[in-house]
Amino acid sequence: MATIFWPLQSNIIRQNSVSNTFGMVRKYASGAPKPHQGWDFSATVQTPVFSIAEGSVAFVRDKGDYGLQLCLEFDFDGTTLYAFYAHLYKVHVAEGDSIQANQLVAASGESGNAQGMAVADQHLHFEIRTKAYAGLGLADRLSPAHVFGRCPLHQVIAG
Repeated sequence: MATIFWPLQSNIIRQNSVSNTFGMVRKYASGAPKPHQGWDFSATVQTPVFSIAEGSVAFVRDKGDYGLQLCLEFDFDGTTLYAFYAHLYKVHVAEGDSIQANQLVAASGESGNAQGMAVADQHLHFEIRTKAYAGLGLADRLSPAHVFGRCPLHQVIAG
């Protein structure tokens, strides 16, 4: 089984809020449940971001609500999965690069719809995907707890 590392040196869900975890944890203005596709880790702009496993860079792009994005392909229990990082400030790797586990790959930022957030809300958006380019809502995504075994809500987990 692949060794899995956490993406930051200090890993805690933003604002210790369930709404910043995976699943139908947010609400539309109407009050109806709204999906959140991953975990938002508290991270001020330019916090070092690390690869969670050995693998390769599936893509780097700067587009839409996610802003500057990095997607890493890796093997987990014989299945190809993708670690997706969003709202980045800078990416230190390029598409096709081989990546070592726990390698510095990016710096967190406030790109996309995270632009201009208060320092307390700055974060790294992180997803586990079953496809590099995932669909809408929760399609093609797994809870990051599938890979990490637990969710860092109300506790800091050191990388």
